[in-house]
Amino acid sequence: MALPKGKRLLPLGGCLSLAVICGWMSGWPPPLWRSWSKQIADQVILWAGPTKPPNNLIVVVIDDASLQQAGWFPDKPSADSWSDGLDRWPWPRAAYGVISDRLLEAGARAVAINVLFAGSSARGPIDDKHFALYLKKHQPQVVLAAEMLEPEDRQGAGGLMLETPEPSLLEAVGGLANLGLTNMLDAEDGAIGPHPEAYVELLLKPHGFQQLKSLPTALLKVAGIATPSRDAQRFLRLYGPEGTIQRLSAWEILDPERWKDHPFKAQVAGSVILVGATLEETSSSRPTAFGNLSGVELLATATANSLDGSGLERWPLDPLQRALIGSLSLLLVAGIAVQRQSLLWRLLCCSIGFILLLSLGISALLMRHRALPLLPPGAGLVALSSLFGLNGYIKEERERRRLRRTFERYVSPVVVEEILEDRANVEDLLSGQTRPVTVLFSDLQGFTALTRQRSLEGRSDELVLQLNSYLGRMVEVIDAHGGTVDKFIGDCVMAVFGSPRSRGLKQEAEQAVRCAIAMVQAMNDLNSAWTAEKIAPLSCGIGIASGEAVVGEIGSPQRKEFTVIGDTVNLASRLEALTRQLHTPILMDIHTAEATKQNIPSSLIGEHVVKGIEQPVAVYKPSPSDSSRA
Repeated sequence: MALPKGKRLLPLGGCLSLAVICGWMSGWPPPLWRSWSKQIADQVILWAGPTKPPNNLIVVVIDDASLQQAGWFPDKPSADSWSDGLDRWPWPRAAYGVISDRLLEAGARAVAINVLFAGSSARGPIDDKHFALYLKKHQPQVVLAAEMLEPEDRQGAGGLMLETPEPSLLEAVGGLANLGLTNMLDAEDGAIGPHPEAYVELLLKPHGFQQLKSLPTALLKVAGIATPSRDAQRFLRLYGPEGTIQRLSAWEILDPERWKDHPFKAQVAGSVILVGATLEETSSSRPTAFGNLSGVELLATATANSLDGSGLERWPLDPLQRALIGSLSLLLVAGIAVQRQSLLWRLLCCSIGFILLLSLGISALLMRHRALPLLPPGAGLVALSSLFGLNGYIKEERERRRLRRTFERYVSPVVVEEILEDRANVEDLLSGQTRPVTVLFSDLQGFTALTRQRSLEGRSDELVLQLNSYLGRMVEVIDAHGGTVDKFIGDCVMAVFGSPRSRGLKQEAEQAVRCAIAMVQAMNDLNSAWTAEKIAPLSCGIGIASGEAVVGEIGSPQRKEFTVIGDTVNLASRLEALTRQLHTPILMDIHTAEATKQNIPSSLIGEHVVKGIEQPVAVYKPSPSDSSRA
């Protein structure tokens, strides 16, 4: 069955709106959104744990152990002049020449030194000269670090300035071709950003710096290793905490006795080497998902990413394609979810879609190193679930109000609350059920003639007030006995016991009879009051029948009412009409009499022919003693 137009618009319009927003956030995310996406990717990588970096990359670190151990070198008989001062920072430049020389002689393919040798050595020209000799010996296998400075003059105008090694060292290393920049771009939130090559490609080359390369790219180039063309488009993929990439302390290389038979020598052959300091005083560490990482560890991570192609890359790169993936994934889930009206089904679809999206994103990130637009569709599915929940709540409240309006016309608000607790039972009840009930009809005797007389006398308003007073009092009595006022038919009141809530046919029948006795008593009280006001009294007859009846909403699409129909209803109406012939205010059928005989005595009046029923009907009335007691 097609949904009404109004009920379709909310979920469908909301789904389309969310899809548009999701597509825009996927293709053209604002800075804060990109920062959140990066943080999620970092947390996924952290959750996956450390991974194994390439075997052909080694980091030689100048650490605290190197300063402590190197303090013994000058005391050795064969110590070189450059070894004096190795126990403090900065080191003599010749020491880097020795480290590079021994690594390259051990078979290393290339060495990059992450130390900026700007200006002349503090230890004099001889220190630069010794270092330059080593550089020329192994040219072009050694790469030196350079840094791009972005100073501001007093007027605030920005500029770029390249800080390179001392000229003699620059010449010895082979010029700009063997320099590598250590600059890195930060992410929007200040966290670790993309590969260092992104700084060169995105910031420097547009300003004419065509020859410059990042330190990892320059190192791999002189080693003869091809680098991925998309390094500048990738974020660093961390392997783990500090020291995850295999490393060697610098003092172990400088100590000739230890280096001679060092077991790590075999690993050096064929590897690329990155030399740098991890001393606390260098202040180059950066916070990451795996904790603080030193500058040399980050550059080594970038180099390792280039070696194994594990840098994190946005996929797809085209913003429009990312937008389509983000919006279509949400529309797919929404399209499946709106096929059914069940809120549970819709929430289940959103949950499954979220899990599948999360699994696909994590798999792509960890196995293919591709960062899919995960955050916008994921947030969109959460918002979609909220939308469905809101829509379900609105429909639930609308239906609850409809049911409340339906039942409050017949039963007390307390009973309505109990009925609405079991919504499934209510739906069955509204669609139609055969239930055991007791039906009561009460009608005023001679009211038609009285109406005609009052109309001729011009006292219609007095008649209406009297009738309303009577009906109001009867409703109070019916409510007090747990009955349901089904309808008013002129001056006739139809009440049902056992619908919509049943306490059992026996109890419902007893309450119906007690209600009839109370109604007669209430009628007597009203007549006493009317007589005192010189208003003509009224008299009523009541018929009661028990048995099966069809209960449900009956009517046209424009107007329905909750009522009961069947032979039991007809019999109660016929018994009420029979009270005029038998001059008895209350009559009931045999089923009611049988159900109430234990607590309410009754007497058989006889069998009478009732219109619409072929066989004579046994007619009973409550006993006088019970009637007077009530």
